[in-house]
Amino acid sequence: MGVAACLWAAWCEFPVYAWNDLRLAPAFALRHGIDPYPPLGGGPLSTWIYGPVGILVNLPATFAPTALAALHSASLINAAIVIGPLALIFFASSELRARGLAFPLLALLVAILFIPRPNLVLQVADHAAIAGGLLASWLLARPRFPSGLTLAAAAALTALAVWSKQIALFLVIGHVIYLLMACGKATALRYVAWVALFGFAALGVFVAAFGFANLWFNLVEIPGTLPWAEFKPRLMHRPAALVAQILIPALGLWALWQRGLWPDREKESGRFFQVATLAAAVMLPIGLIGFFKIGGDTNLLHSWDYLLPAGLLLLFAQDHGSRTALRVTLVVVAGLLLRREDLFRIHPRPLTGQYAAAEALFATQPGKLWFPQNPVLTFYADGRLWHTEDGVATRYLANHGIRESDFRRHLPPDFHAVVYPSFVTHPLVMALLPDFNPAIRLPYWVMYTRSTPAPTQATPAVPQP
Repeated sequence: MGVAACLWAAWCEFPVYAWNDLRLAPAFALRHGIDPYPPLGGGPLSTWIYGPVGILVNLPATFAPTALAALHSASLINAAIVIGPLALIFFASSELRARGLAFPLLALLVAILFIPRPNLVLQVADHAAIAGGLLASWLLARPRFPSGLTLAAAAALTALAVWSKQIALFLVIGHVIYLLMACGKATALRYVAWVALFGFAALGVFVAAFGFANLWFNLVEIPGTLPWAEFKPRLMHRPAALVAQILIPALGLWALWQRGLWPDREKESGRFFQVATLAAAVMLPIGLIGFFKIGGDTNLLHSWDYLLPAGLLLLFAQDHGSRTALRVTLVVVAGLLLRREDLFRIHPRPLTGQYAAAEALFATQPGKLWFPQNPVLTFYADGRLWHTEDGVATRYLANHGIRESDFRRHLPPDFHAVVYPSFVTHPLVMALLPDFNPAIRLPYWVMYTRSTPAPTQATPAVPQP
């Protein structure tokens, strides 16, 4: 019941977040022949500065008949990417299945309780990277000595992880360390060769599709030039998540080591725990670096997502005698306490009123509205993709400002109002549209209307590089 409440809350709240609308727009761009990796001066601009895999997995949502249906489809896709690898690992575990089907099921349900809540209500490129990395780690750990086919399959999944989120490249280091310890240098080198082969093969496909210059600009240059955030405010940005995802797991690992309970490589649960711990260790520094960049958030901290299934597999695969029931009960209670908000605040229905309100606006003013944070909404109304606020802001923060002519080229040609979700208190693009001033409060939305005639002379809207 607790897991059902968590999943229902995620389903209800997913459409509320404009973030999910923004992250879905590149899939619509790809399907309709628009390059999701625009060059300098190109567009429409989105906030997608990650690998193409996250775009590809969202393509099924672009066939939905309405904007709301597209967001619901994206919610299902996101849940499948987050939960699917955990289900595969637990139900494929010979140790868990040997104890009965109740054990992999219970492990999966407990894992869902401990998944960070944002993972279920927000879609990010990191989820595809974690899914690929988790399954690759499982393939490497399941047999005592991986076969050539297993190494190739794991390498293919790792390459997909890297092409989902660039920081997943560091996952290769953790895998190589594990293979060096468990299987020897020859096996580790074969794995690296397979990763390079699949990685460069994917590079060839994506260069043919998007162009090398566009990929380099969006995947390397822009992320590399984003500025650092101030250390203390960023540290206090998500203090609870940092404690739960870094400090507590680190203390738990240290306690296992100190008490001599570190698992060996004789069983698959022990091997998976070792490779997952190494993956978590190598991903933590680069995740923290990303977190302390402007725009970074705790979705960059992949370490907990590797430790969670490894720890639960170790817990449920071993018989702890008379203490088994107590330990399992404590873990279940802790998970339910983490989800207490979902348990005591059940939504009667999905939170979708904003979509009906937006459709009413479009019906009265077709082609005249721009939703900077909701490009999918606008796409279903206008049949076109326009600039997104995050896309413009990301270029500016990376010191790649855009000219006013380039900015206005990818806006509705006859628009006379800018519409934001009502909870947005600092609409960023309004600084680029000084002729849109009066704010009209509407149900779910706030509308900024044109107060003066549109400017006729193109002048730089933001500083140039």
